[in-house]
Amino acid sequence: MVEKIRFNLARKWLIFLTIALLVIGVFFRFANLDRKFYWIDETYTSLRVSGYTEAEIIKEISYQQIMSPSDLQKYQQVNSEKTLSDTLNSLATEDPQHPPLYYILARYWAQWFGTSVTAMRSLAAAISLLVFPAIYWLAWELFESSAVAWMAIAIFAISPYHILFAQEARQYSLWTLTTILSSAALLRSMHPDKNQNPIWLVSHWALYAVTAAMGFYTQLLFVCVAAAHAIYVAIIANWRDVKTFVAYYVAALIALICFMPTLVNSVENFNQIRSTTLWAEQTSLLRLVSRWAGALSIAFFDIGIDGTASAAQLALIIPAGLAILGLVGYAIYFLCRQTPKRVWLMVLLLIATTAIFLALPDILKGGRRSGNPRYLVPCYVGIQLAVAYLLSAKISNNLDNFKQQKLWKIVIAVLFLAGIISGGVSSQADTWWNKGSGWLGAELEVARIVNQASNPLIISDTNIAYIMPLSYRLEPKVKLLIEPRCYTACYKNRELASKKPEPPQIPGGFTDLFLYRPSSALRSAIGQQNYQINPAVGNVGLNLWKITKK
Repeated sequence: MVEKIRFNLARKWLIFLTIALLVIGVFFRFANLDRKFYWIDETYTSLRVSGYTEAEIIKEISYQQIMSPSDLQKYQQVNSEKTLSDTLNSLATEDPQHPPLYYILARYWAQWFGTSVTAMRSLAAAISLLVFPAIYWLAWELFESSAVAWMAIAIFAISPYHILFAQEARQYSLWTLTTILSSAALLRSMHPDKNQNPIWLVSHWALYAVTAAMGFYTQLLFVCVAAAHAIYVAIIANWRDVKTFVAYYVAALIALICFMPTLVNSVENFNQIRSTTLWAEQTSLLRLVSRWAGALSIAFFDIGIDGTASAAQLALIIPAGLAILGLVGYAIYFLCRQTPKRVWLMVLLLIATTAIFLALPDILKGGRRSGNPRYLVPCYVGIQLAVAYLLSAKISNNLDNFKQQKLWKIVIAVLFLAGIISGGVSSQADTWWNKGSGWLGAELEVARIVNQASNPLIISDTNIAYIMPLSYRLEPKVKLLIEPRCYTACYKNRELASKKPEPPQIPGGFTDLFLYRPSSALRSAIGQQNYQINPAVGNVGLNLWKITKK
């Protein structure tokens, strides 16, 4: 009787803690949505949603017209000139590595709520809220324990990783949701209730087919989740459960057939996809290992430290990272020792398939995709489920061992406090590591310098990918004289790639003339017009130059 009372008290304590963390987690997801820099990837989300292409921008913008930042943002807004088919065409022709589901949702979201930074990011934040009931379902299907399910919700609610990507106008929250839902639907289909109506069983497999298709249409790397599911069915069914095999492969085949148009387009444009992801193909093995450690840490603790960290920051993050590494390693070991194969195998496969798929090419050829947290969504789902099981088991199974239970409650308190601190620090920041904090810091400084001038003009021929994010930080008084180079459009459009613009004729009437990320050809042309070019400030690394008459 006493043990039952203690168990109920522990369960009530966990539910109360989870509800409190849910409130905090929801707050952090929506707090200061427009504060962080609207960076390159997010501006391309707006570009695709608007239905414009990069090629259209480059063809329409030239040195012949002086623009304001709002004129450039026309290409970031939904209007009656472009339809959903234009959005799909923009993706298919210039961004074939991105399936269309998130962009379709974002298109309708923008039509309802507008295209401001807050509106565009709020879709991902709203989708992230659906992760909470989804992770409860997956945890229940795995562990058949409400304690583990509530602990999983608490971990996901306050995880710096999930909060961070819930505030980004990209598809990562939707990928998290589809990974969880498809995995839960698979488990439910494979382990139906006794005497269950066959119609319900068919509906479960249908739900799996739908959620798997949604996953494919959200992120190409969902193939790793699908591979994990295929391996799981093969091992658990053990080639004897013919009904499960047939049902699974029918459902998986339906999902794959639905995905076929996007898959064919991605395969046909593989070289273009590779050309736009070359940034991830160069790094050293030592740097890659450090990225793995950092990627693991941000599941629970993240205060925005990147490669420019000071000695004091490293003194804080390294012990925290080692502690988290130890906790995760023990959680996976504990899971494998304490649960049946059908439980731990699903968790391990979610972690391993994506990690191995990305890590092997990085190790063999050199690269850093496996150290990029935004590609590791299934890994985080598996890792956090393992930790949820460990923590709930330790506080539920040690009711007679007061010291052990107290120790694990301290671990839980420290872990969640780390998440709260991380969320608080992140909510007040203008840049963060996931947006390239070193580069963005320079861009913020560029905007600050230009905005201080009374009547400034920016002249540039840099990549459109740099100009679009900067426009969100420029005041209306700033004018632009630009002829941008292409990024995603260059691979197919050789005319754009080889285009050599005529040098600009610098107009009068401006108090300050700035060169932003100029090519050597543009600098030479400006110099030939009897102008002197000097760094706008002492830091040449800003790529901002000031033009004055000689």
